[in-house]
Amino acid sequence: MSLYKNEATKTEVMRLYDAKLAACGFSEYEDKYVDTEFGRSHVVITGDRNLPPLVVFHGINAGAPMALEAIQHLRTQYCLYGVDTIGQATKSAENRLPMQGDAYGKWICQTLDGLGMNQVTVCAISYGAFILQKLMQYQPERLQKAIFVVPSGFVSGSFWRSMKELSWPLMKFLRSKKESDLKQFLNAFYVDSDPHFYELQKALLLGFKMDYRKPVLVKDGAMNKVKCPVYVMVSDDDIFFPGDKTLVRCKQLFTNLRDIYTLKNSKHIPSISRYDEIETKISQWLRD
Repeated sequence: MSLYKNEATKTEVMRLYDAKLAACGFSEYEDKYVDTEFGRSHVVITGDRNLPPLVVFHGINAGAPMALEAIQHLRTQYCLYGVDTIGQATKSAENRLPMQGDAYGKWICQTLDGLGMNQVTVCAISYGAFILQKLMQYQPERLQKAIFVVPSGFVSGSFWRSMKELSWPLMKFLRSKKESDLKQFLNAFYVDSDPHFYELQKALLLGFKMDYRKPVLVKDGAMNKVKCPVYVMVSDDDIFFPGDKTLVRCKQLFTNLRDIYTLKNSKHIPSISRYDEIETKISQWLRD
C-alpha cells in the first residue's frame, strides 16, 4: 500500500527531489538501488570512487539531496553516499519499520553490504541520527567515525513550546489550508525560509501519510559498545532537540566523544548561509 494519498503528490515529491539534486550541481552522480529483506534502498553516489567513502543519513522525509546539499563540496575529498531512508518520502521502498528492535539496524547494514562497504564513516542529520544510533547498537564495529548534526534520539524538546509553535499551527493549517498557517508552522524549523522545503512540506502534509512516531530515545548504556570517535553538532535554538540538552546527553552516553560544536542563532534546520560553516567543521572532524 502506498504511503501517498494520491499519485499527484508522489509525482510532485519526486519532482522536488530531482530539482534539489539538480540544484546541488553535481557534474556526475549515480542512482544506486540495493535489495534488502525490507525492500529496495536508493542511494545517491557522487565523487571519485577511489576517494574515502562518507555515508550520509538525511532528516525525516527530506531525502538524500537535502542532506548532500549541505556538504556538497566534500565530494572533492570523499565519495559521498546519500542513503534514502526506507518508509519515507524518498526513492527507497515505502515500507515503514518498527521503531523498537533491530529492524532499522538490519536494514542499513544490508544496504551497506549491498554497496560493498564493511567499515564506514557516517554523517547523520536530524532523524538520520536515529538510523545511526540503530547501526551503533546493531553492528557498532562497522563504524570508523560517527558525526551527528542536529541529532534526534538523544533528548526531547519542550512539550509546551512544541504545542504552541508546532502542533497548534499544524492543526490550523490542516484545517484551513492557508499559506499563512503553513508559514507559521514552518517558522519553527528555520531562521531563513527555504522555498524548496516549503513546497515539499506543503505537498507532504496534504498528500502523504505522515509518520508522526518519535525516534526512540537512546537508553543508558546502549552506546557502551561504540568504540569509534564521535562528533556532535547542535543548534542553539532547536525546538525539536534542544542543543544544550543534547550535548549533555551525548557526554553521558559516549566515552569517546571527541568534539562538540554549536551553531549560534540557528533553529533546527540551519540556514543555507551556514552551510560553509557546517562543511568546514565536518571537514576538520573527518581529518581528525
